[in-house]
Amino acid sequence: MALSPGSLLVRLSLRRMNIDRWAVVYLLVSACFPLLRPSVFPHPWLNAVVHGALALAIWFIPPWLRSRRRFLPRLLGEIYLPLIFPMFYTELQYLGLIFFDFHSSLDPSLIRMEQWIFGFQPSLRWSEVWPWPWFHELMEFAYFSYYFLAVIFLVLVFRARGVPREMRWDAVRDFVRDLSAVMLICYTLYTIFPAWGPKYFRAGFVDVGGWIFTDIMHRIHENGAILGAAFPSSHVAASFVPWWHTWRWFPRHRWWMTILFTLLCMATVYCRYHYVVDVIAGMLLAVLVVHGMSRFGDSARDRLREERCR
Repeated sequence: MALSPGSLLVRLSLRRMNIDRWAVVYLLVSACFPLLRPSVFPHPWLNAVVHGALALAIWFIPPWLRSRRRFLPRLLGEIYLPLIFPMFYTELQYLGLIFFDFHSSLDPSLIRMEQWIFGFQPSLRWSEVWPWPWFHELMEFAYFSYYFLAVIFLVLVFRARGVPREMRWDAVRDFVRDLSAVMLICYTLYTIFPAWGPKYFRAGFVDVGGWIFTDIMHRIHENGAILGAAFPSSHVAASFVPWWHTWRWFPRHRWWMTILFTLLCMATVYCRYHYVVDVIAGMLLAVLVVHGMSRFGDSARDRLREERCR
């Protein structure tokens, strides 16, 4: 029996997760920022239209995908938001100039804070004290691991033996919820309080040799890196999420995930991508998000669970 439009809208509303609402709010708010200073953002009104259309799509399509019985549509309905993070990241090259220009960033304050804490700049000193190509390559590999840690966790979830099917979907929803909250908060902070980081504000690339991953990261930062996305470190905050959920769900894999996450945190400083205070702030943000999100209920999740238990 075909559903009436009213019944269909009700069903979609029952499957609408909190992350859908967060994504819509972020899209609508970030669409307004370029209108405040259109001279620094190309085609601000077109951007607002695109954001509005994407917000409308998110309001309806992911809840509908979650109702599908096939694996791939359901998975897309759960993980769609991290898939559009590259779009949000790309926009930051302009959003970071809405409220502050380059010379008004947070970097001088962060540098003074590190000078007060350590008496020197760790992001500049470390690579000078340890100018070892093999260590630099290890650090660049660890930093690069950020791009596949989320995928690794999803693979672990769906290959887990002895974990009921619906518990796997709950694990995915918890993970995507925490990762999405962390990244949306980071993107918002990068817009309002931009910091460029030591690589761009005071120093260039690390003058230490390397091989495969050193070249990969050089190419990524030459062609895809942006200014203003340093504080807090999203690399640390976002990588904490798969580390934490792996620690929670898969004790067998704790050891290597912990080593990789530790090396990643070290790499952000050694390779001059972040100040130490960026790393600390990223860690604190992730801890607060993971702790806080676990206390928030999501009525859509409860309804989905009840529906599939019938």
